[in-house]
Amino acid sequence: MAFRDFASRTLIICIVGLLSACSQKAELLKLSATQFGTATESAFDAFDTAKNLQFAPFPKSTDAQRTEFLNNMDAFNSPVTASNVAVLIDRDAVTNSSDANAAWKSTLAELRTQYQEFVAIFDNIEGGSALGASAVTESGPILEKLRTQLATITKNLTQNPPQLLKRRAALIADLNGIRNDAADDADAKNLRYELWLQDWQALMGSEQRLQTDTLRHFVTASKLGEKLQGQIENYAKLDVASLIQAVEQGITLVDNINNLSPQELLTQSTNLIETATR
Repeated sequence: MAFRDFASRTLIICIVGLLSACSQKAELLKLSATQFGTATESAFDAFDTAKNLQFAPFPKSTDAQRTEFLNNMDAFNSPVTASNVAVLIDRDAVTNSSDANAAWKSTLAELRTQYQEFVAIFDNIEGGSALGASAVTESGPILEKLRTQLATITKNLTQNPPQLLKRRAALIADLNGIRNDAADDADAKNLRYELWLQDWQALMGSEQRLQTDTLRHFVTASKLGEKLQGQIENYAKLDVASLIQAVEQGITLVDNINNLSPQELLTQSTNLIETATR
């Protein structure tokens, strides 16, 4: 995470050292909000990757693309345009529905905007001002809603893991091809079945890694949001030392989540919806 690169204890102290106590508190709360904002951006990047990969085919080699392109050009009778040239090179790599893809991009952009606008609240907080204190208080319910949203997405990723649908379909078509190939004797067919099974198991492993990576980002964002919620609710009572510690704990939390096993991540994800508004 990019935030980790600059948020060492020494640098944190340097950032706030020349400010008044109230301004120090505001700047430190802003750092915690930045941690949360950076984590949510990474989570939505991972979410977008998982969504896109569901409909991505197995990548074709340069030679395979060349052969397909030459064959397509032989049979293509319409003018070549910017909108159809990708189909000529690799038909499978083109998304099935541009409308569905556009709708997803719009939804993702709206999600990102909500979290960016939340983090922006803290950019405008002036330490010690009544307006600043009010903004901190009013940010609490907003964060609760965002945390519930993160937990809901995480729960869905847990219960409905991303599947590489086009790649599954290609392998299933291959399996049916093996079954229907009358040219193979029993030994040859069994060998092809075994090789196919290896490809299928490799695909299942890729899907699990995709789920694990995506969940790791969402669990990180959710846990940082939970910590930020506590800072907001207790802001008036917290001193500068406590807020410095909170930022440091955020960095440690990220490291700890990065070390969780896939099963531990699933357990953390399952529990998120229960703690999202605490």
